[in-house]
Amino acid sequence: IRALASGSLVLAQCRAMRGCCFRREHDSEQDGDLLPWQMARGAEGHRPADYRSALRPQDRLPLVRRGVETTMHDEARSREVMNRQVEMVGTNDLNLLLYSVCDIPGQPTGREAAASCAGGHPVQQAWHIPPNTSSGIPIETENFVGTAIVMYRSASSRPGAAARYASYFETKKRNWEVRIQGKFKRVPTSDMFIGIVLRDFNYNQAVAGHSKMVRRTGMALVKSYDLYMSWGDRCEAALRPNAELSHLVTGMSGWDQIIRTEQGRTPPELGADYKDLRDSCGLNLERNKMGLSSYTEAVSEMFGCISTEDTYTLCFWGVSQVIDLLRWQFKIGMRINMKTFFEDSPLHVTLYERERPHYKNGNRPSEAEERHLESQKRYYLDLMFWSSSVECPNLPKSYIFIDAPPALAQESADVGDGDPAVRQVSDNTSSDGQRNSVALVEGKRSRLRSWIDRLRWIPGFACSGHEDRTPAADACRRPSALSPRRAYA
Repeated sequence: IRALASGSLVLAQCRAMRGCCFRREHDSEQDGDLLPWQMARGAEGHRPADYRSALRPQDRLPLVRRGVETTMHDEARSREVMNRQVEMVGTNDLNLLLYSVCDIPGQPTGREAAASCAGGHPVQQAWHIPPNTSSGIPIETENFVGTAIVMYRSASSRPGAAARYASYFETKKRNWEVRIQGKFKRVPTSDMFIGIVLRDFNYNQAVAGHSKMVRRTGMALVKSYDLYMSWGDRCEAALRPNAELSHLVTGMSGWDQIIRTEQGRTPPELGADYKDLRDSCGLNLERNKMGLSSYTEAVSEMFGCISTEDTYTLCFWGVSQVIDLLRWQFKIGMRINMKTFFEDSPLHVTLYERERPHYKNGNRPSEAEERHLESQKRYYLDLMFWSSSVECPNLPKSYIFIDAPPALAQESADVGDGDPAVRQVSDNTSSDGQRNSVALVEGKRSRLRSWIDRLRWIPGFACSGHEDRTPAADACRRPSALSPRRAYA
């Protein structure tokens, strides 16, 4: 019996090792099942060639198959992942939770569901974008592929808080900035819009009087822009198919800076200062330097002939002086808590294409025909965010939360305020439905070393990466559990 048991254990270890090596060798042939940040390692034919080196070597983990964690909705697990990500950005200072939202591959899109379903939207994926990283976090939607970075001025005077970009914000009035860099996967054929859409708001309520007051004040500050503003359908109307959501959007001139880098040229580094960039990386349009009128005209010309081969760098910071995202407040002469308006729901900054409806009365659309309905949209970007000062307990019901590349997530935690004794980075990847996690407890941990600890009978030279181990990696221990900051009810 003892011999049979020992033999079974060895057989199980052999199968585990064989499966690990087999995936390392053959997963690149099945790039359709890879996670976006794993595809950057170089899945042939899936990503543009210049994105194969988008991540640093330490971020290019072995290719593994997409697990059920990223495609099958499990509310309890999604809540656990979201809680851990809140803990990762830190609990001592105010920080921002930012996610790239996209449809689940093979599932009905929000556009398709809007025309047939009443209220809400289908479950989607939410890919975490940790703040203040040195390089971009890979993102991909149905219509856009690239990287994203969010930089912001720390809300704390504590030494070291958000130190990476402290000098960058010292000479600027803006308090935060979001940058997107990548390629369009399709050429838009209709009008493009950027702005805020309340996709998770509770529409079972009438428009409050204080909301109307803030609208009048806020719109006076941006009266020079061509804006579309709608409260959206409310109460019973919000439960009908194809209901309109609340919008505050404008054209592509809503971006503060846009850089188009032609194929064959090197785009700017995503985390660099673009103050003196000029046209060294391609056509560089900046609203503050050109003036709104000239900028709007140049942007319209640029996006009138989008190329899927060129790289576009899109920067957004214009409203950061009136919207304090970290404290979750409006600053319009006085500070107003945004929870008064959005309760426990996040904001979505979106980039979408709206199909032009066929107007019945010639070229003069009616009010109903001007509405921005979900069935008319193609989303290129959907960035969901909220402050760590508020709670959004209902989000795990609507999203599958997924972690960023472990090295970049840990890098963000290192420059933030997270407790160094309790940090964890999960790669959200799996084999046969099993999730592999890497815990960081008082030192960095190596995934490879973790497996060597489990399979001690395998000599070090059997794994090709053993020569790359650092002394810190040799001091690793078994993963430990992490107590989340909040237990969302």
